[in-house]
Amino acid sequence: MKIKSITIQNFKGIRRKAVIPLAPVTMLFGANSSGKSSILHALIYLFEVVVNRNPDPEYSIITGEHLYLGGFKELVFGKDINNTITLGLDLDTSDDLDVFDEFMSEVERSFVEDNTGLYPDSQTDNPSFELDIAWNDLDNKAFVSEYRAFVYGRPFMTLRVEKGQKSVNVTLADMTHWPVADIFQELVEEVKTGFLLPIPLHKGDTALPDPSHRLNLDFVPWSWSDIYEVHPLAAKVFAEVSLSQGLLGPLRLLQKMLASLVHIGPLRVVPNRSFVAKRDVNRARWYDGQAGWDSFYHGSIWLKQLVNKWYGEEHFNSNYQFFNAPLGYGVALTDTRNSHSLLPSQVGAGISQVFPFIVASMKTDVGIVSIEQPELHLHPAWQVELTDLMLTQTNEQSAGKQFFVETHSEHMVLRLLKRIRESQDGDQPLDNKQAQIIFCEIYEGETRLRAIGITSDGDFDTPWPNGFFEERNKELF
Repeated sequence: MKIKSITIQNFKGIRRKAVIPLAPVTMLFGANSSGKSSILHALIYLFEVVVNRNPDPEYSIITGEHLYLGGFKELVFGKDINNTITLGLDLDTSDDLDVFDEFMSEVERSFVEDNTGLYPDSQTDNPSFELDIAWNDLDNKAFVSEYRAFVYGRPFMTLRVEKGQKSVNVTLADMTHWPVADIFQELVEEVKTGFLLPIPLHKGDTALPDPSHRLNLDFVPWSWSDIYEVHPLAAKVFAEVSLSQGLLGPLRLLQKMLASLVHIGPLRVVPNRSFVAKRDVNRARWYDGQAGWDSFYHGSIWLKQLVNKWYGEEHFNSNYQFFNAPLGYGVALTDTRNSHSLLPSQVGAGISQVFPFIVASMKTDVGIVSIEQPELHLHPAWQVELTDLMLTQTNEQSAGKQFFVETHSEHMVLRLLKRIRESQDGDQPLDNKQAQIIFCEIYEGETRLRAIGITSDGDFDTPWPNGFFEERNKELF
């Protein structure tokens, strides 16, 4: 499963609704303070809302106290609590469909199949959702006011709760394109008519549904016996399961995916001789890179070999290899030229600054790597190798990771273009959809985002905006 796009509106400096295409490798480019990190922070905020069900986080468990979010009042555009933050994701689930079969027990499955002859397994390769987060001045807190689910890019269902109310209503926007069995096709007109008026779904003050429980259609304005006289209860269970697959399935997938997200900040620590690797890695330790050293120390022999291979002759050609320091004090290095043992603090800063990124890229339980300035302190020859690293780790053999990278490195972008261009002459050309560049800039006081794709010839599909490549040409000529 991969994230195909993220929708952002009224979040930090992004006022206008923006649908930002994402790829296995997405590079965020732009001047300082142009909004690049806002996209990464939107993903972190979405984690807090969807996974922790906290729309007003001061900090995130992903970044700990290293990154101050400040809650809704700090995150909403203009710090105006009258604005509503909108966030959404479009998912590619073509390689991960099991979640759509999990909204019933085996007993219920047999019950439905025996009494209707139908199999309530509906799915879509392209589910998506949006949610609105608003401020409730009556209770003085943020809340999810609306949750909208889409299938095949079209509206499916909407959950809504009004400020100050304690009951969530559901409306059905359009179900005619939802792939369901014959019995539910007969329900379409009945259900659409019934859902024109909001139906109380459950008690609560958030429109964000709990994906661990399927929908409860006990209070619908029709009789299930009128829909399926032979066995009304079987029809009801069938409807609940099928609708839950479209409404709640994407949330389950997202929770599963966000559980594998790590975020690495722009400044990584250099472990000193008193550093002790933690066995139980705190996710927040990824922000300053400590979790990379933790993971290496307690990682498998295979992980250590992969990391050291990247520092070897094939890539960085650094003459350094990493190993577990004695007495449990962390990670040390060997200089292969003279077999001397060294601490990370005794070698160039670039060696240790990039180390957490290499480890995260190699770890099998990390699905999304979000990082700010991976090229920090790196020679251009190493910067281009980082692009190769990401491209190799996004293929199917490497469990299909996704990388969201805030960067100023022209070298990484140029290597990306080069690899796509070179691959066209091979047996397995690199898909130009493997990478996406997002250019961020400030215009009239707000962040504007421009998607720049890559052609199959390894060139930009639109003219490059002002800055970076153009500025280099000014200096040269």
